[in-house]
Amino acid sequence: MTIFKIEWQNNKKNLLIWTCALVVIVTVFMSIFPSMENTGMNEMMTTKLETLPQNMLKAFHLNTGPSLVEPTGFFAYIFQYLFIAASIFSIMLGNKMLVKEETDGTIEFLYAQPISRKKIIFGKIVATLSMLVCFWSVTYLASVGVTLFFNDGILERKDILVSLTKVFGTEFFVLVFFLSVGFLLSSFLKQVNQGISMGLVFISYLLGIVGDLEDKFSYLKNISPIALANPAIILEEGWNMGLIVILIGASLLLFTGAMLIYQRKDLEV
Repeated sequence: MTIFKIEWQNNKKNLLIWTCALVVIVTVFMSIFPSMENTGMNEMMTTKLETLPQNMLKAFHLNTGPSLVEPTGFFAYIFQYLFIAASIFSIMLGNKMLVKEETDGTIEFLYAQPISRKKIIFGKIVATLSMLVCFWSVTYLASVGVTLFFNDGILERKDILVSLTKVFGTEFFVLVFFLSVGFLLSSFLKQVNQGISMGLVFISYLLGIVGDLEDKFSYLKNISPIALANPAIILEEGWNMGLIVILIGASLLLFTGAMLIYQRKDLEV
C-alpha cells in the first residue's frame, strides 16, 4: 500500500488536469451539436458530404457510423481525436513509472522501503490502473451527461447510454494496452522520455489512416489499436470481443515483460 499511496500522491495533480481538460473539451464540442438541427447544416451533413472524395471521408472517418446529425454520431466524430489525447496520457503515465526515481534522484528513498522490486512494480501497476479507471470513469460519466443534455429528444436515453458504454468499454482496454507499453519502455529506459511515448501513439493513429486511404495497405488498420477502436466503428459494429481479448492478452504480456526486465535492471543510485 505504500507504493500505491506514493504514486497517487505524486500523480493526483496530473490526473486532475488531464481529466478536467478532457471533460471541458467534450462539453465545449458537444455544445456545438444543437446547431446541427439548423436546416442548412443538416443538409450539408446528410447530402453534401457525399460529394467529397471518398479518401477524404475515410481519413476523417465520415464514411462509417451513425450520422453527424445524431448526438452519438457527432460524439463519435469528435471523440476519435480526443481518444488520441487519452492514449497519450495513458502511455505517458506508464512510461515514467519505473524510471522517474532515477531521473529525479529519489531512487535511494524508494529502496529504503522494506519491499522487493517485484512488489514495487506490482504496486505501481495497481496504482496506475486505478488512476486510469478513475480518469476514464469520470470522462465517461461526463460524456454521457453532456450527450443526454444536448440530445433534445432525438434519440432514446437508453440508446445513448448503450452506445457510449460500448465506446468507452472497448477503448478502455486500448488505454490499458498503451499503459502496458509505457511500463515496458520504462523498464529499460535510463530516464523519462515522453517523446517516444507520444510517437508510438501517433504512429498507431497514422497506420490506421494509411490503411483507410490505400486498399493495398488495409492490413495496417489491423495492427493499429486506435483504428480498431474508432468510436464510429464501435457504434456501427458493436462490441469487438476478439479485439478486447487480444488487448488483454497483449497487456498482460507487456506488464510481465516489464516486471522481468525491471527485476534484472542495474539501477543508477
